[in-house]
Amino acid sequence: SALDILLSLLRHLSSSLSKVSSDGRPQFHDSHFKHIVRGLLICPPSPRPSPDAAYEGKLMPDVRDHFVATWLNVYDDVRWCFLREASSVLSRFPAAEYPNLAANLLSLVDRLKTFPTEASELNAWWISELGEKPLSLRSEKSAAEDEEDLAISDAENEDDWRKFFDEQPKAKDMKRTTDIKGRVHQLSFHQSLHSLKAHRAVFTRMWLSLLPRLSLDTSVTSRSLTIRALNIMHRGILPHLTRPILVMDWISACVDTVGGTVGLLALNALFILMKDYNLDYPQFYTRLYAFLDKNVLHLKHRARFFRLTELFLSSTHLPAALLASFVKRLSRLSLSAPPAAIIIIIPFTYNILKRHPALMKMIHRADDDSEPFNDTYIADEVNPNVTNAIDSSLWELLSHRNHYDAAVSTLARIFEEAFTKPGYSMEDFLDHTYGTLLETEFQRKIKKEPALATEL
Repeated sequence: SALDILLSLLRHLSSSLSKVSSDGRPQFHDSHFKHIVRGLLICPPSPRPSPDAAYEGKLMPDVRDHFVATWLNVYDDVRWCFLREASSVLSRFPAAEYPNLAANLLSLVDRLKTFPTEASELNAWWISELGEKPLSLRSEKSAAEDEEDLAISDAENEDDWRKFFDEQPKAKDMKRTTDIKGRVHQLSFHQSLHSLKAHRAVFTRMWLSLLPRLSLDTSVTSRSLTIRALNIMHRGILPHLTRPILVMDWISACVDTVGGTVGLLALNALFILMKDYNLDYPQFYTRLYAFLDKNVLHLKHRARFFRLTELFLSSTHLPAALLASFVKRLSRLSLSAPPAAIIIIIPFTYNILKRHPALMKMIHRADDDSEPFNDTYIADEVNPNVTNAIDSSLWELLSHRNHYDAAVSTLARIFEEAFTKPGYSMEDFLDHTYGTLLETEFQRKIKKEPALATEL
């Protein structure tokens, strides 16, 4: 209820400022809105005992959902000003004193679903006066006044979202603005609200301030916050940044220093940067190969790992030696894997062999029985390009023909047949567990009664 009242007051205060403005330009009551944003992000403790004491310092879910659904996802001016002020709050309030700040902000921005992708989508305004189209041309005097307004009406604020614009100003504009904190920009506050580039600029500034903060949060594990950010990175963050390459260092650090589920999700973000934004990351497949250890087939995120790995290895232009290392490593790991994981590995390997016929010799290589078998694969080699896997064989998968689980032993025989199948849909195998395997066995109809049951 208080949030509704405060946002309603914001509308009336801003309209009143617009009416008394000397130059007739629409206004936004910054000082009032700052208190709202800080209340949402910092959540100061109540002076009196409250039944919601468990949420002290944390944004309550009903308030969060109400703000997102009613304003943040609806009104362009509220979203722009919120992102700008959120960056300012992050820079002013240290993580040690405000441990829930990053978690509160992330809980709001990860629910942002309506960020504009075209200028025509900027058409919803909580302050109706701001919906008027701004003047495209300004006199030098009014432009200087606009720049003072764009200083966020606060001399103590040292962070400027406008420096994330790609365009450089003209020389005459640079000369005109050198006395305004040395910052160079061309848009007034009103013009910024109607500019898609300005919206992307404040969005970029906010995320570049928030991402390093996630690893400093002490109230909630940094791992869970980082996972939440990486989960939306490819679809909710990268497409809206002014330059997606700006988050490369943070993502690379997640891959190199964290590992596990965090590292895997970070690899997905790196892959998107490589594929869509021309990032050069030569060690990508070396990092991915390092994730193939004895634990990967026992994790609860095993299905996600294989979904992403199938995507990463889907190109037909990858070297055969590289792919041979991946299928050989998975084949070796299958010897100690649970049945549900082996059921994933077999069709996964089949699909890779189907796409890359050069690997077929790994299942058709015959060894001389007169000499002891010598596997040329170098299991301890970290570089997948030099493991000699291409000269080895997938004897580990062949051994699963005698597996105790009927589903595994039956599936393992596909390598003895002609490769006439177009390929397996991995989604049919990714969700298997011990529970699903047992349920399949219980429901299977017995065609022939066991001999022991007949005797009894």
